[in-house]
Amino acid sequence: SRIQSGSVGMNHEAQRMLGTWKAVPTKDVEVGSQGIPIVESGRNLAEESSKTRRLPDSLTVVTFYTEGPPQDDCLPLTHVVEELRKLLKLHGGEVQLLSYTPRSLAEDDFYRRHCCSRSESGMEPYMELLPHAHKLAYYAWKPLVICKALSQVEPGAMLLFMDANLQKYQDYREGLQDLRKTCRKLLERTDFFVPLEDPMWKRIQNHCKALTLELMDANTFTVAFAPCICVNRILMRRTALVERLMQDWLHWCGQSDVICPIPNPKPHPLCLFHTPEQAILAILVRKLVLQKQLPAGWPFYSYAPGTRIFHLDFLEDWPMPFLMRCRRRFTAMFFFLQHALFAFRYPKEHHFWRQFQRATPKYLLKFAWRGFLMSLIPLPEHC
Repeated sequence: SRIQSGSVGMNHEAQRMLGTWKAVPTKDVEVGSQGIPIVESGRNLAEESSKTRRLPDSLTVVTFYTEGPPQDDCLPLTHVVEELRKLLKLHGGEVQLLSYTPRSLAEDDFYRRHCCSRSESGMEPYMELLPHAHKLAYYAWKPLVICKALSQVEPGAMLLFMDANLQKYQDYREGLQDLRKTCRKLLERTDFFVPLEDPMWKRIQNHCKALTLELMDANTFTVAFAPCICVNRILMRRTALVERLMQDWLHWCGQSDVICPIPNPKPHPLCLFHTPEQAILAILVRKLVLQKQLPAGWPFYSYAPGTRIFHLDFLEDWPMPFLMRCRRRFTAMFFFLQHALFAFRYPKEHHFWRQFQRATPKYLLKFAWRGFLMSLIPLPEHC
């Protein structure tokens, strides 16, 4: 394996980038085009930094959003981030927000080379549910903004990455009132947490193109058939292990053949999607679990079925008891049988599938049988 015990294979580019990144004050800030926070005139940054030194149980939230034309070729989400900022202010200053945009990262060397819009059409295989991912370089910016944010918090402090689009995903608004309490609880047994989602059938193998598994030395049953994580929230404490993990994630997201949906010369017959940056991180953390650098039973929680609410009331314990696993497996099988039965109706009538132009009856039949077969396959050990 390319991941060695005690080191997660960080590359020189990631080391150089993080080594030269300067810490900034920890007030709510938006980051300017040179990577320097945009602040009001007359503010004494050194004085504010000393007054707001982060405590180990403090929480910083980092997010990335697009501003829309003419700044970028994506949806304008500035108003959504302002709503998130107001919701977090209800914590009375205990939760701070860092936000990045394509414009604020325009001068960053990694961003210029790996995170700008790709030339693909959005019609690549396995990208049916992510038709606009190519506009943001398949989300290679995600580890970049996390690495930058990590360098701005104190060692041991909590950092949460979360997707900003409260407009599209209503679940993201839920649970924010208890966010700090939730994060402390989730980090009691680990310094790094990403939730699972539908782990009986959402595996790395069917959320990742085959070539990525090959290039990352992960094409084994113990890695490829482990549950896939859901990276809309990524929670961590700043520790040496977490920094190495994020640097390694940054490195792999900079490899075009790994993160992009093509090339993929030998597709796996059970593959449903290619979730670019998500699959890469899932592989890295699975290897850390097997190397015992993350604790047995990690990540300890999975989203409850049908929700992505980041709150303890909507997270299930993981690993599940045997009878609960059986129940979830049968539920998944029934779900896919439904899709096979209604494959010719769902593209026009189902509230989820009618969003996607490429969700044709043929696609849903493929989705149904591949998902059904995956739900029959047992989980590897140490899941």
